[in-house]
Amino acid sequence: MTSLAACSAVSRPAADEAPGGIVLVVGDGMGAAHFTLARLLRGEDYRIGTMPEVGLVATHAVDTLVTDSAAAATAFATGVKTVKGAIGTDPSGAPVETVLETAEARGLATGLVTTTVFVDATPAAFAAHAQSRAELGVIAQHMLSRGIEVIAGTGLERFGRDGWPEVDELARDNGYRPARNAAELAVAGSAEEPVLAILPSADMDAQSPEATLADLATWTLERLARNPAGFFLLVEHEGTDTASHRNRSAGFRKSVVELDEAVGAVLDFARRRGDVLVIVVGDHETGGLQVAGTPGAPELVWRDDYHSGEAVPIFAEGPGAAAFGRFIDNTDVGRTLRELVGRMGSAPSPAAP
Repeated sequence: MTSLAACSAVSRPAADEAPGGIVLVVGDGMGAAHFTLARLLRGEDYRIGTMPEVGLVATHAVDTLVTDSAAAATAFATGVKTVKGAIGTDPSGAPVETVLETAEARGLATGLVTTTVFVDATPAAFAAHAQSRAELGVIAQHMLSRGIEVIAGTGLERFGRDGWPEVDELARDNGYRPARNAAELAVAGSAEEPVLAILPSADMDAQSPEATLADLATWTLERLARNPAGFFLLVEHEGTDTASHRNRSAGFRKSVVELDEAVGAVLDFARRRGDVLVIVVGDHETGGLQVAGTPGAPELVWRDDYHSGEAVPIFAEGPGAAAFGRFIDNTDVGRTLRELVGRMGSAPSPAAP
């Protein structure tokens, strides 16, 4: 019998050309039913549905069919499967270079944008190495020492309390300009130093009241695009997962609309540029969601409050998009990203992992 680990070693088509920029948009917890609901709610405004390449992604971790965000994001970031809870490491706990680290080494601009605290599992896996996603101090130290141009998240109310550092202290000690609201973001837009944006949270990790995810993604892209070598950006909506865990249908509807609006903003930017690869994907499915009712009044039926092992949809547009338009593994996403980034910029291409 073929092992789960062996199933990750599948072939994939070579990328056609190197993009000038890459944006990976992760709808945390988004399975097929989640994307189906987004299409029903958005109707003709559904932007994800305009992307030409569509495929499926197997999500299992190295030792279990039901993964978590840490192991799933590590696969996206490194092309290597790992165990649940691990951040940027292989199953033995050894660090594995991430696509963001490769991008920085090649002189690209990089950014991490999320609707939750920036040290959460998905963004962390792109810039940190820890055997547990709970090692928040280590994760923060790694993330803030990578040279990332923009790190943006929420959780402002947590900083300066219960052992969390003040935002100003955290930013100053690591060479970042802090931004805590829309006004400070506007001023920071023209600043030369990297930006650490920590905004107020919204209920169930929806987008911050200070900045929509669409606006934050556009703001970040405009900064990163100043770099002629190119850029890599991760954009995550965490609320799609949080609301699914809690089976909160109203909150979930809000979050999937926010996600699609953010994708629309990214696509608008990419289509103006003409050389940007955009990928939209779920990292795993949450809630065992089923969509029932009628097209005009969809009903959400939740099976449970945790993840499942089903494959999730992936959508892509731009240079290299054809590599994603089939049934692939989550490690194929990571390997393809690293291959593409390895052909961007000006530094010597790193060896394949």
